[in-house]
Amino acid sequence: MKIKLLKNLLILSLCFMVVFTQFESLTEEDEEIVNGEEYVQTPFGLLPRECVLRVPTGTHIQETEEGFIHLTNDQENFVKRVARNEKCDRKNPTKLLKTWIDNGGWTIPDGLTLQKFEGNYKVPNDPQLKSNQILYYFIGSQNNDGSGPGISIIQPVLTFRYNKWFFQSWNCCPQGMAINSSPVGNVKAGDTLYGSVEIVDDKVTIVSQNSEGQSSTLSVSREDRNFNWIDATLEVYKIISCKNFPTEYLEYSNMNVTLSNGQSVQPQWEDQYGNSMCNGRTSIIDNQTIRIQHNIQQTQQN
Repeated sequence: MKIKLLKNLLILSLCFMVVFTQFESLTEEDEEIVNGEEYVQTPFGLLPRECVLRVPTGTHIQETEEGFIHLTNDQENFVKRVARNEKCDRKNPTKLLKTWIDNGGWTIPDGLTLQKFEGNYKVPNDPQLKSNQILYYFIGSQNNDGSGPGISIIQPVLTFRYNKWFFQSWNCCPQGMAINSSPVGNVKAGDTLYGSVEIVDDKVTIVSQNSEGQSSTLSVSREDRNFNWIDATLEVYKIISCKNFPTEYLEYSNMNVTLSNGQSVQPQWEDQYGNSMCNGRTSIIDNQTIRIQHNIQQTQQN
């Protein structure tokens, strides 16, 4: 009996080791050295390494008044507590976002908030020039009315990086931390992906699903935030040539919006940035469809 018990304890310990290894698994490619410190590139700019967490899909994030973040994952059978980091709070990137170059946005009418925002992403062709560029395409929502303990952005993010496409769920920035769930790959040009953000009571769920049904899922506590603004966006980093962009458009389609009163609505999208670099354009086709494209003309700009 003792031998069997010790064996079970050993197996359980190994399982937890695997879980926490997975929790810490940012790759060296994610990191950059700036003034001797490790930084990680995110959809919110470069953040200190200790301010970015990658967690297994299905993880739930809950903030506490004491400044901690509790992470739980029933599928992986773990609980972890992360202390607030003053460095992260000081550098909270939601206070200054300048790298969104194409965007359609809509503010929800006063007195109502978001219940669900979902849509499809049609993946464009790969860029002709693959250097170190980073392209982030996403739909998402944030609390622009000042409610809750700071701004929070919830978004399923399609990324082109490392010369490939992948899809993952992000939340920025509870206690100044940017948290993402493990990405799903098997994403290629022409694929149709599904992304959604949904608020039920105090729980916000972010789903990023590829065409094969594999998902990167993250949930966070709402913490009295009123998600009252939605968007469809392209954000970029390290662009050195117009050839760093796809020539085809990224299409957000079948975008459905449900408000806190249960009503399905047709957003009145606004192109908030106008034309952008390399003949870039946000085209609002209708209430459910937005296209973002660069290199629209035949001539290439460099």
